[in-house]
Amino acid sequence: FDQGGNVWEWNEAIVDQDATYAYRGLRGGSFYLISDALLASHRGPYDPTYEFNSFGFRVSEVPEPASLLLLAFGGLALMRRRKALGIAVLTPQ
Repeated sequence: FDQGGNVWEWNEAIVDQDATYAYRGLRGGSFYLISDALLASHRGPYDPTYEFNSFGFRVSEVPEPASLLLLAFGGLALMRRRKALGIAVLTPQ
């Protein structure tokens, strides 16, 4: 995912396990940093309770396993119906 240029985005990676606190990683660089900070390999470790105006987060959603199972069954049912009705599935030539 493109994480460069808006704000530093928190991720759940623990960066320094030897520290007193479990420092979390920040990636992506922010709008006022040099371009080297925008590299995917650049990561900053910070205490997760630290706040700053260029730190943020990205909201994402992971589908539940049951949702994926329903999608698979739906695809299978659609394929069986097409076969029963004699509808050809388009294949690349």
